[in-house]
Amino acid sequence: MVKKEIILKHLFHSIIGIFLGALCAFPVFADSIYFVQSATAKVMSQPSFQSEVIATLKRGDKFNAPKRLGNWIKITRNGKQGYVSALLVANHAPLNKLEVVRAEDVAINNGVRRRASSFSSAAAARGLTKEDRKRADEENKADYSAVTKMESTLVKEDEVTHFVESEKK
Repeated sequence: MVKKEIILKHLFHSIIGIFLGALCAFPVFADSIYFVQSATAKVMSQPSFQSEVIATLKRGDKFNAPKRLGNWIKITRNGKQGYVSALLVANHAPLNKLEVVRAEDVAINNGVRRRASSFSSAAAARGLTKEDRKRADEENKADYSAVTKMESTLVKEDEVTHFVESEKK
């Protein structure tokens, strides 16, 4: 009986040893792969939009990051450590989107924004109360009445197709 217990004990320790050895062979803290989803993503010196911009990434840029701190992803770029907003990246390559109007096809006035500011994007991601929207409107950071009007406008798929096709002629 004693021999059987010793053999089982050695077998148990061997199995544990094999399991732990296999576990150590794989990186426990592997980097996550991210792709920039927005037109650009600024790499900030600190996890804050108010900090210094140390680099700029373009849509589709791929990078590895070992650490995520809340809504910020810590990366190393051009030998410097920085932070990218997690709102601007994903774990998959950006999807192809149909562009109705491209900047190179149309003269755009200098005062016109082509995309939302980082303030508006972050605010949209976290959601705003009515009071927050009113304050942002009053501070000219966003025009939520215009957003509400645009969101309430219904455009049918055939109208979009007709518009795109008419521009090709």
